[in-house]
Amino acid sequence: MKIKQFSAFLVTYVDFLEEMAKGEREKYSALISYEPKQVDRVVSRQQAMNMRLTQLEEQREKEQAAAGLEGLTFSEILARLEEKDQGELPELFRRFGKAVDEIKYFNEKSIAFVKEGMRLMGMPEEGAPVAPYSHNGRQRREGGIPLFETKI
Repeated sequence: MKIKQFSAFLVTYVDFLEEMAKGEREKYSALISYEPKQVDRVVSRQQAMNMRLTQLEEQREKEQAAAGLEGLTFSEILARLEEKDQGELPELFRRFGKAVDEIKYFNEKSIAFVKEGMRLMGMPEEGAPVAPYSHNGRQRREGGIPLFETKI
């Protein structure tokens, strides 16, 4: 059944997100440590993880569509499936949400820390350069929905 294949894929994806959350914690720790080499190391690692995240999210969409669940939120998927067919999906969805929340939390803390540092150095936030391209080389769209803002 395609649900089992989708579930098996989600195990890999959730494991990756949990590793990414750990990386966000490390990034924040590196920033507040003021260790430039450590910051460079974690930022480089994060860039590679962002590329992998894009690939995994595209694959999740394909796997979800192949399972006949295209466009559904995780809660809608569970509502559609009988309890006996859900398998480990409820736990995977819980872990997915927790990892995403941790990523967002530590990323927001890192951004706030950097912005405060810029403010203390007299650098206005509005004049700060914004990267016009995403990590995969595509030009950023205005008004797009970021992955971690998508309802799950």
